[in-house]
Amino acid sequence: MKKFKQDEKKTIIRVIMFIAAVAMILSFVILPVYETVSAEEVTDVVVASFDTGSLSSAIETAKDGTDLNNITSLCISGGTLDEADYEAIRVYPNVTLIDLSGADTKDGIVPDGALSSRNKLDKVYLPKNTEEIGASAFAQDRVLEQVYMPNTVRKIGDHAFEGCEKAAHFDIPAQVTYIGEGAFRDCKALADFVLPAGVTEISDDCFAQTALTSFVVGPQVTSVGARAFENCHGLADLYCYGDAPSLGEGAFQNCKTAVHAVDGSDGYEQMQSAASNWLTVSYDLKGEYTAPEPTDEPAQTSAEESGKAEEETSQTEKMIEETSAETSASQTTASEETAVSSQAEQSKPAQGFSTLSVVIIAVLCAAVGALSVLAFRKK
Repeated sequence: MKKFKQDEKKTIIRVIMFIAAVAMILSFVILPVYETVSAEEVTDVVVASFDTGSLSSAIETAKDGTDLNNITSLCISGGTLDEADYEAIRVYPNVTLIDLSGADTKDGIVPDGALSSRNKLDKVYLPKNTEEIGASAFAQDRVLEQVYMPNTVRKIGDHAFEGCEKAAHFDIPAQVTYIGEGAFRDCKALADFVLPAGVTEISDDCFAQTALTSFVVGPQVTSVGARAFENCHGLADLYCYGDAPSLGEGAFQNCKTAVHAVDGSDGYEQMQSAASNWLTVSYDLKGEYTAPEPTDEPAQTSAEESGKAEEETSQTEKMIEETSAETSASQTTASEETAVSSQAEQSKPAQGFSTLSVVIIAVLCAAVGALSVLAFRKK
């Protein structure tokens, strides 16, 4: 009878401790893991100048202790970037806007893979002296929508923008003479594209798996590379203003495209044959080819946008001030007290548990529960 009571007591203790351990784990795992960030937390970082290769320390100074995860935009308005400086930018994972328009890039080249595989980046301004965009420079930036290129750009490297799924349009400077292999491959939203007059070859895989519905080929284009328009299922019309370009293998695979050619131009029967019946040709194109006009006005930079916004805000504040000039002193005092209270509330330091802390606590609780059960296992 005594042994039975002891066993019963041990069992009860085991159950209680096990339930307590589970409850502790659930309290940390199920309850929201929050982190209250100060409302005045700096999210936009501006670097006015830096020495080449030292952008990392310049950003560190400019952000003034702000957690790198809270930085959402970077504006570099001076200096010359090298590969190490681009690597410094890559450290910030949640940046949605990068404005380099006030800076230069070393030798006029945006390095290979400079800002690729970004998960949040949706807008970028290239350095003002950019002549070449390196291979895979922005590849797999899945949410990138807007890229502002200066008129100095001459070359777009292989796979430079491959996998930029949200980009529906690219403003390509008229001075560009080379677009590399797979440069815009898998840009699933890309619906229109103006080929600069200086580009004479459409490279392999260049526009494969895009949303293009029509495309203009100027008389200067002599070849279309292998798989250049592969799986462009919506490509209904191809307008060709010169003799037929040579086609690489599978250039229009799975396209079903109508080619509109100028009457009297040569080589389209061979082109149609080479395309394995993916193309149908008709000589119904009227008018002369008009080369794309260069863009004389540079795109507005984020700094200019910010200045315009500040000006509008200033005007709005002035109107509010004039409107509220006759507000009673008591109301003003109350407003000031509220503002002070709000400011004090906003300036509270960040609080809450980090994800790592929660995981560690949960593991410890599980260990406590397991050891509790083992401790009373023997009768």
